[in-house]
Amino acid sequence: MTAETVSSSKTWLAWVFREMFRAMHNQEEDNFDDVRYPEAQRNAFFADMHAWYLGFLTENADAFYAARHLLEDNASRDLFDRLILYRLLGHLHIRLPVRHRSVVPAEWKIDDTGDAGMLGQLRVFSVPYAGSDVWVKCVASNVAATFLSDQYRFDRGGVRIMAEPGDYVIDGGGCFGDTALAFAADIGASGRVYTFDPILKHCEIMREAFQMNPQLASRISLFDVGLSDTNTERDAAHCGPQSINPGARLEEGLPTLTIDSLTASGEVEKIDFLKMDIEGSELGALKGGEQSLRQWRPRLAISLYHRPEDLFSIPLWLGSLGSGYRFFLNHHSIHQEETVLYATAAV
Repeated sequence: MTAETVSSSKTWLAWVFREMFRAMHNQEEDNFDDVRYPEAQRNAFFADMHAWYLGFLTENADAFYAARHLLEDNASRDLFDRLILYRLLGHLHIRLPVRHRSVVPAEWKIDDTGDAGMLGQLRVFSVPYAGSDVWVKCVASNVAATFLSDQYRFDRGGVRIMAEPGDYVIDGGGCFGDTALAFAADIGASGRVYTFDPILKHCEIMREAFQMNPQLASRISLFDVGLSDTNTERDAAHCGPQSINPGARLEEGLPTLTIDSLTASGEVEKIDFLKMDIEGSELGALKGGEQSLRQWRPRLAISLYHRPEDLFSIPLWLGSLGSGYRFFLNHHSIHQEETVLYATAAV
């Protein structure tokens, strides 16, 4: 289905429904990620969840259609449609157009650690990247996403959206530090990475990783706060040790800063590339950086899957800035997580 064949949200929604009924007869094999969902049943069909999404899609068809219309190429629009069908029918009937999660080579694993979280035990890896070895302490899925699947790099049809040499980069959602280190390798000695995470245990792990990479650590500034549309201070209840939880959402008591306050104070000098994977706080954080986005029009890589409305609310808000952004979509898993919106401003 191409943009030329879609004349209205009603036309598009009718097409989605036809494809949904056709796909009900599909039986996809080997389409479940046991590593990501070890407790789930491979053959489960979540009828209540899919029924809810059908109602959500119908109620918000105009917004979905408007966001789809913003996407620049057919590959992005086709993926947008496929992601919606996946949410309507699940892994038993819809296969997303991506390869299975990349397997981390066994020789990259150096040692086990005593730390573990929601995604399993953390390990130390030595990853060949950008002409040298990058040492990280994280889970294998992070290594695969950052260094094998290039989750925050886009290169298609002559369009490149990624951290480039000399860039000043905001890394929203630092977690274990793997993305910050990859960006630091990408930007070279003349660039800067500002990485943010409000969970103190994550920041502790990042500092360990940075100590293992002194040549890259000098390019990274770590902020133990989240990004949001307001500035808040850390509550005393959140000052002690915290668990390892890459899926943790911002909650009351965790400290936050806005991007605009950081650029106004000079703590962030400028922004050339902005990555956000912050568990549903992406839109609020973007709104907290509106003036900075208007001023520098940085390239963007924004996670688009944490909230049901993200598929339309984030691109529509960015489009409303009138900054000439061109939008592209890519996906990096066989399940509904890891959708990324990439954007670059027209010259």
